[in-house]
Amino acid sequence: MIENLNILKMASAMARYAAERHQVLSQNIANADTNNYRAKDLEPFADAYARFDSARASNSGTSLSSNGTGSFARLVDVPGSETPNGNNVSLEEQLARTTQAQADHETATVLYKKTLDMLRLTLNSGA
Repeated sequence: MIENLNILKMASAMARYAAERHQVLSQNIANADTNNYRAKDLEPFADAYARFDSARASNSGTSLSSNGTGSFARLVDVPGSETPNGNNVSLEEQLARTTQAQADHETATVLYKKTLDMLRLTLNSGA
């Protein structure tokens, strides 16, 4: 049972992804008035994790920062209407995305904690 705890690996990756996404979104908010700034986001977690997991399975040395940028997820452009200065950051949309990233991080940490609680319970029961 303890030899293969993929759920902990996935929860850890999800928490890192949410933190990285929050950083990207905060950069968008900080540049809301920058001329010609294009909003960015990370690709969906499921896509990034599937690619990372398949790379990890084929190469045991793969880490979460496997793309060389400190993240295993790819940056994608966020479509949106431009303002007269060429910027396409919508503060309302960025705040909604930030709220989702925060919820994803909380989900990952709860999942991680509950998994550890179940392991402790199993070990303490002598099973």
